[in-house]
Amino acid sequence: MLPNSTASAGTTAGTADYASLAQLKEMEYRLNSKIESKSSSGAKTGLLWLVTVIALAGAGFAGYTAFQNQQRLAFIDNDLQNSRTQVSEALIKIESSATAFEQAQRLNMQLQQSHNVLEANDKALIEKVNEVISTQQQHGNAVNALSAQVAQYQDRNPNDWKLAESYFLVNNASAKAVFEKDTKAAVWLLTTADELLVDIEDQEVVALRQAISKDIATLKNIAQVDTRGIGMNLERAYENVDALVLEGYSDPQTRAAAFNKDANNEVSANVQDWKENLQKSAADFASRFVEVRRRNAEAATEFLTPEQDLYLRENIKTRILLAKADLSHGDKEAMVKNLNDAIKMIETYFDPESTVTQSTLEILKGIASSEITIQTPDVLGSATAFSNFAREHLLGRGGL
Repeated sequence: MLPNSTASAGTTAGTADYASLAQLKEMEYRLNSKIESKSSSGAKTGLLWLVTVIALAGAGFAGYTAFQNQQRLAFIDNDLQNSRTQVSEALIKIESSATAFEQAQRLNMQLQQSHNVLEANDKALIEKVNEVISTQQQHGNAVNALSAQVAQYQDRNPNDWKLAESYFLVNNASAKAVFEKDTKAAVWLLTTADELLVDIEDQEVVALRQAISKDIATLKNIAQVDTRGIGMNLERAYENVDALVLEGYSDPQTRAAAFNKDANNEVSANVQDWKENLQKSAADFASRFVEVRRRNAEAATEFLTPEQDLYLRENIKTRILLAKADLSHGDKEAMVKNLNDAIKMIETYFDPESTVTQSTLEILKGIASSEITIQTPDVLGSATAFSNFAREHLLGRGGL
């Protein structure tokens, strides 16, 4: 019975790794029952002690086995925890590696795109550089051609440069004198052209200088017109227009007050009420003046409203400005016409006894009677002589 129990206990311990306390007590009870049925009391006592020792030894062995098993389980649990930790760390490393790999892929794609852009820019830059090189080559060819041309000119007569410049100055002088009527500028240009030819001892060049000298004398003998002074006088007359006094008024303040009509004494717009309107106007004027004059019956119709006064003065100013523009163009006929229109309006509507009216009319009449046209020759003799000389000597050699 004991071996079976031991085997059963061993089997149980092998199955559960250690014997439980209930199993030990059951085994003790069976032993005691067996001993009581077959042995005497002395043998029973010895056998009991033997069973007790065996039970204690089995309990100790079971406890020792349980302790070792617990230590093994603790070691296994620690290993399991370490394994789990290592697995977690490995997973984290794998995830980090995957993230880094994805970033590396994105960076690689960006680098590839940047590389493509750089390649395109490099191609465009190469094309630009080629264009610049081509342009520089063209400029270099042009400079070489110009250098060759300059070298050709240097091998020629050095006086050709002076003759060419004099020809240019004489042509400009002709344009100034004939078309712009600027004789002073024309004389200066001709004098400069003559100074370039002083050191050239050639009969044909001397003939050119003689033609230039004659043109200078002709231009200096032409009567000059002080267009700037005439323009200043026109500006004075323009400024006097606002100070002109209408005929029948003593001063501008009184004239302005005369047109401030009373609302109760307003004239009507009906043409049939012209007599009443005339009487109202006369009474209105008489109430504002302490001046008695002998006038005819039609004198009242010569007065102007403030609006008409403004339009009249602006019209006179416009005529003066047009006359000033005609002066700058040398158009005497148009200038005289505009001045006569301004003079007629001033004489018709403004007080002839006013000093402002008298001085303004004096300025305008004096300018209208003055000569503003400069009688310049149709062509300069030096310009014709230079043209012939250039065709015979300069143009044939490629100088001009």
